[in-house]
Formats: sequence, structure tokens, C-alpha cells
Amino acid sequence: MTEVPERMRRAGSYDRLRLGYPDQLVDDVVEYARLEGRPAVEVGAGTGRATLKFVARGVAVTAIEPNPRSAAVLTRKVAGAAVRVSVGTFEDYAPERTFGLLFSAQAWHRVDPAVRWRKAAEVLGPSGVIALFWNRDRTADPAVTAEVQAAHRVHTPAIRFDTAMLPDERPWPGIHGLVHRQSKVYRWQVTMPTVDFVATLANRSVYAALPSPIRAALFADILARLGDEVRVAVDTELYQARTR
Repeated sequence: MTEVPERMRRAGSYDRLRLGYPDQLVDDVVEYARLEGRPAVEVGAGTGRATLKFVARGVAVTAIEPNPRSAAVLTRKVAGAAVRVSVGTFEDYAPERTFGLLFSAQAWHRVDPAVRWRKAAEVLGPSGVIALFWNRDRTADPAVTAEVQAAHRVHTPAIRFDTAMLPDERPWPGIHGLVHRQSKVYRWQVTMPTVDFVATLANRSVYAALPSPIRAALFADILARLGDEVRVAVDTELYQARTR
């Protein structure tokens, strides 16, 4: 048995498979930030799913991305736009100026907790805004969920499918120096080919850590159990606040 089923290898790149973010969320962040020409810094830009949405609304972005390959994809996608790509970690980033907005899509929990809030204060000017958002996704059809859970019980009983896809934490328990904190949830759905759905699982660390034969057997079983398409329900959670 091969590590990844052939159909899954044809599913496409991580850039194509990763879920996007609602337009309304970006509109809400831009309205809340009141940038008035001030630039934004993005932490963990990846291949630019969120970056491009802010640029489309006239925001100049410095996009920080530690993975060189993701940064290369992002650089190609933003060619000619008001985007500066910085390859490296946010922890090591040396800002040349302050920003009116710091945003992070699906990445803030990966920044070192010991330094991230101090660093955020360093890069944001007075009345700067920090906006953090994550997607929480799940299969929308209970019958599909039951089949995927059944496959997990056979091959990976230690992994609970219904909790495997949640972000690691809430963003700012006990954090001082932030005012006017807001949170909002945007609910939406997307339908994708089943092979793409399984490929999104392959990109998650909980599955990447599995021994190759077990991972391959699990994914093959899921593909065999489901139909051609999977409907995915997404809750995009936004947390935003302003510096003093």
C-alpha cells in the first residue's frame, strides 16, 4: 500500500486546498482598524490567502512567513502589489517602523507565547489594532461525520475526528494593554471533492505524525466510505482589540 492514495496526490497543492476567509471578516477588520494609510503587518502569511484580501482593500502589507517555500509562492502571487514579503519568524522580525494593524490568520498560536505579546506591542503604534482569526471546520452532514469517525475507530482510535481540527487555544487570556476587545464568529459552508477533503486531513499535524501505513489505511478507508463530495461547515472566529 502506498503512503498516500493516488487520487489524493492529484488533489492539488496546499495553497489550493486551504480554506479561505470570509470577505465580511476582512471588511470588519479594516473598518475597525481605521488605518488611514497606515500599513499592516501579517504574522504567518503562508501562501497569502488572507494577505490578498487585505491588499484588495487598499491595505499595504508586510507579510512575515517563516517557510521559504510558502514565502516563494506568496511572492509570486503578490507581484506588483503593495506587499513586502519578509522570510523569517515574527520572533526575529526587526521592524523598521510601526504599523496600524497586526493580523494573523490561523498562525498566532504558533508564535512563542513568551514573546508574542511583547513583540506585538513593539510593532504596533498607539491605537494600533491586533486581529487574530482561525477557521474551525467540520463535516456538515452527520452521516458523513459518522462514517469518518468509524474509519478513525478502526485505524486510529486515539484520534477523535470531531476535535482534531480545532485551533490550539483562545488568543489572549490574561493579556493586559489591550482595550475594546471584540470577538465574532462568521459561519459559512463549502462543498469540496472528497479527495480534496482527505488531502486537507493530510496537511494536519495530528495525521502527519502517524506511521505511514496507518495513515494510508485510514485515508483509503475514508475515501471508500464517502461519496464524491463532502460539505464542510466552517466557523471563522475573529478576535480583535486595540492597543492603548
